[in-house]
Amino acid sequence: MTERARRRVLWMNILFAAGLALALPWLLAGVLAHAWGAARGSHWSSHHTYGVRTFWIGLLGGLAPLVAGDAGWVLLALVWVWCVARVTRGFLAYDRAEWLPDPGRLL
Repeated sequence: MTERARRRVLWMNILFAAGLALALPWLLAGVLAHAWGAARGSHWSSHHTYGVRTFWIGLLGGLAPLVAGDAGWVLLALVWVWCVARVTRGFLAYDRAEWLPDPGRLL
């Protein structure tokens, strides 16, 4: 299960990274993160939790221009930078095969 969970986390990270440029991979990464669920009993479970939170905040931030008008574009840019930081942190933790401490925090 551990190797399978590791591959799943890699695919989630790749799709989130591609989703920074295109919306469809981001949505696919979020759907997969929810469908696969947490890899309970392994340190990859924190990566799944981290991915789900990244997905929802990125999705809501991506919808900001629809709700907030012109100010929404500034919010969209800030959320995009935040998502870049989260995806980078996820890749670094994946590479080191370590827990993501407190995956529920903002960064």
